Formats: sequence, C-alpha cells, structure tokens
Amino acid sequence: MQPFIFAVFSCLFFFNSLLAAADDQLTLYTEHFPPYNFEENGKIRGINADILNEACAMANVSCEMQIYPWLRAFELAEKTPTSGIFTISKTEAREHLFQWVGPLASSKAFLYRLASRSDITIDNLEQAKQYSIAVAHGDVYEEFLLAQGFEYGKNLIQFRSKAESIPMFLQGKIDLVIGSDIVMPSWLANNQVPTDTAAPAFQINTAGNNFLALNHAVPTELAKRLQHAIDQLKHSGQYQKIVESYQN
Repeated sequence: MQPFIFAVFSCLFFFNSLLAAADDQLTLYTEHFPPYNFEENGKIRGINADILNEACAMANVSCEMQIYPWLRAFELAEKTPTSGIFTISKTEAREHLFQWVGPLASSKAFLYRLASRSDITIDNLEQAKQYSIAVAHGDVYEEFLLAQGFEYGKNLIQFRSKAESIPMFLQGKIDLVIGSDIVMPSWLANNQVPTDTAAPAFQINTAGNNFLALNHAVPTELAKRLQHAIDQLKHSGQYQKIVESYQN
C-alpha cells in the first residue's frame, strides 16, 4: 500500500511541477525604442529589457522577448494569456487593461527643437500648435496631443516608431519631436550627431512612468514575484547600474 501511495504522490508532484513550469513562462512584447528596448545582433537589449531579463532570472520566470511595431505589440499583449508588454506608460485609460509591474526606467518628456532653431519658442502647449510635431502611431503622446486639439495634416506628422522621425527632424523638415534626456542622446548618437544638436523646448506633463504590463490571465503570484525582483534590483543598486551603462 505504501509504494502505491508514494507513486500517487510522486505523480501529483510531477504534474504540479509541470503546471508551475507552464505558469512560469512569459512572452514579453516590445517595440524598437532605444535605449529602453531594441534589437542588436539578434538579441533584444536596452535599459528596460536588461532590467526585465535580470528580474525574470531572479523570479525564476522564463521570459521570451519579441519586437513588433507598437500597435501590434499592444494587441498581442492584450490577447495572449501568458504575455506582457514593455516599455509602456501607465495611464488612467490603460490601467484597467493590464496588471502593472514596475515602474521601470523612465524620464520626463519634452518637445525638442534643433538647437539652431532659435525661431522656435514655446511657453505653453497652445503655442506648439503652430509647429509640426512628429508622433508615433498608437503612442500615448499621440493620444494626448489629439485630445488637446492637435491635428494630422495641420501640426502632427505620424510615424511608425518614436525614433523614425529623427532623420527628418535633423534635416529641418519637422519642427519638433518628443523625447527625454534618456532617449534623445541615444537617438542623436545613432544618427552620428552631437548630443547638443537638439534642445528641449517645452515639457509635456501627461504620461505616467514606464512599466511592464501583464495580461490579466497571468497569475497574480507570478506578477508579484517579478515586482519583488525589480524592487530588489533597485535596492541592491543593480537597477541604477543598468541605467547608467546606457548613458556613457
């Protein structure tokens, strides 16, 4: 009788282990958004990609990262049970759609002009309507500016990704782009120009911090483990080391 009971418990343990392993696999979708997340030599890296890779390892979660255009990544994260999306701003409109883990690395957003464009002066958002502004389709800042009365064909120019507009911006074909003190140096360096080529013209106070957003079907316990891992990375100083490694 004892061998039989032992066999039953062994089987139960085996199947429970399989279920736990299945729960501990995630697909994390993201977009090309250097230096937060980007693909290099077939590997997805960047500030927040590296932070999440560390957090997944600490939380014993197998995380596969995939890059798509933003709207496709967002759609996949909403529809795929064992998935999430990063780097995503947590806003009131989005809050109910996901479980939120973070915050991850982020920075204040500005409308940037070329440093040589002294003709561009902005004291309030209404004044920005007289200039052309690049926005990424589906981005939180597109949503914000449209709500503030900005219009395509008048003062907004749509691009597929946040950094895609930089070459036209540098050529003076677009007046303003949206960036931060973390992303602008990376974008300018990728276009082989000095970091002082662009200057902030006006701060945009709209989006929340950046997060990992998990599908509601992801077990809450797994989300809590990832949150704890990120908190530990911050407490140990490893989080800040990752941020700084992309700013040198």
